[in-house]
Amino acid sequence: KDQDHKDYAAATKEGTGVLRVETSEVAFLVQMKTFHFNNALLEEHFNENYMESDKIPYSTLDAVIKEKIDFSKDGVYDVTLVGTLDLHGVKVPREIKGKLTVKGGAPVSASSDFMVKLADHKIKIPSVVGVNIAEELKVDVAFDFVKYEKK
Repeated sequence: KDQDHKDYAAATKEGTGVLRVETSEVAFLVQMKTFHFNNALLEEHFNENYMESDKIPYSTLDAVIKEKIDFSKDGVYDVTLVGTLDLHGVKVPREIKGKLTVKGGAPVSASSDFMVKLADHKIKIPSVVGVNIAEELKVDVAFDFVKYEKK
């Protein structure tokens, strides 16, 4: 097989997110070591060499939804998050497009896919790895928010 064109993927189901409907603020936090790869060696390199997960354990996104959303009305809304992505300890201002789904009292769900340039976050890929790592990574996000009731 041609190793130069093999796709590597990582996934986590352990992110935490908050949506404040009153202010349209959103915040996400992901622990880097919760990403698991379809290649064990690449997972080790990801944590030890690229992300330095012991030293910089989390990635965050703090943003505001640009569009005015009526969370009392069902629908699928195109949204733009405007804020800061902190990855590898480097904060970069971002605008990220996505969708919010509001449906009959169910949790609001969110989805997006966006690209992250490794150089923007000072993530260096050592040439000795033996695997071609893209200079940009595609991030796919799907999230269901659970309504928080104050007691």
